[in-house]
Amino acid sequence: MGIDNFISIGENIHCTRSVKSGGTRTTELPGGGEGVTFKYLGEDRILPVPADWAKISPCYPEGKLRHITLAIHQALKGSGENKTLGEEYLRWAIDRQVENGADYLDINVDEYSNNLPERIEIMKWLVAFVSGHSETPLCIDSSNVETLAAGLECCVKGVGLMVNSISLEREDAVEVALHHKAHAIVSAAGKTGLPSTIEERLDNFQGIVDILDHAGMPREKMFLDGLVLPISVDPVNAQNFINASAQAKTRFEGVNLSGGLSNVSFGMPNRKLLNLVFTMLFIEAGGNAGIVDPVQISVESLKEFDMESEPAKLARAVLDGSDMYGGEYIAAFREGRL
Repeated sequence: MGIDNFISIGENIHCTRSVKSGGTRTTELPGGGEGVTFKYLGEDRILPVPADWAKISPCYPEGKLRHITLAIHQALKGSGENKTLGEEYLRWAIDRQVENGADYLDINVDEYSNNLPERIEIMKWLVAFVSGHSETPLCIDSSNVETLAAGLECCVKGVGLMVNSISLEREDAVEVALHHKAHAIVSAAGKTGLPSTIEERLDNFQGIVDILDHAGMPREKMFLDGLVLPISVDPVNAQNFINASAQAKTRFEGVNLSGGLSNVSFGMPNRKLLNLVFTMLFIEAGGNAGIVDPVQISVESLKEFDMESEPAKLARAVLDGSDMYGGEYIAAFREGRL
């Protein structure tokens, strides 16, 4: 299919997304405290962090500022200008992805609250908000089937929908996806855990695809996700995913191939470079969709990317295992060659 037909599932309306407190995306507020900077309608804006944010978001004292969670909080519970800034931040996050070619917007609120009824209400509100601002189809993402169903119920009918995700450990999501005639991310997760080998991925795919075939989901609505795991944890993770995806494409005729492609670079320097090269390798293996940050990985950026450049070759060596533990890649980063 190639780069031109790559389906981009924008990953950034997700309550786990964070920026570094005190980092380049934040600034000090005039009266103390900090805020997240953004630009809306051509003007600089600052989304303020409430004084009690550490109580609301426990990871904040660790330096992780969950900015989408913050924007939702301000949009729903802020007053006056703060409420407006929360809404503007969400529109900005939506627009950046759509303008960079997102075909779907992935919506996840699981980390907003541990309280299921509240989580469901937040999902309903956010789906309505996003749908009211953009016509881009939504990918409803949650570890909880009730939350998935609530999000899908609030989506604009007649617009292509997607569920993230269905797997052997979440067979109850099959009925929800079929009821809404949705496309589905079909995960290689097993009944009791995540696969590590190619064979485990393919066995799990076989089990869940058999269930979906029997239930009547068309193969073209299935987006098989072989589960991208970080190369910083195990240097063979990238190749296991690529090889499993290539074999799945052959075994399960008519399916799409997807994955959370940016996961591969966790813990490594110059993540954008690794993500670009990994996406190119995935497309070469038959991949045609990905859960990505379209601001960094778009069809245009992929078409312009030079796989023969030194940085690309260094990144590829890490991903294909020839630079098994990334020693050459990390040295090149320290020397400013990436």
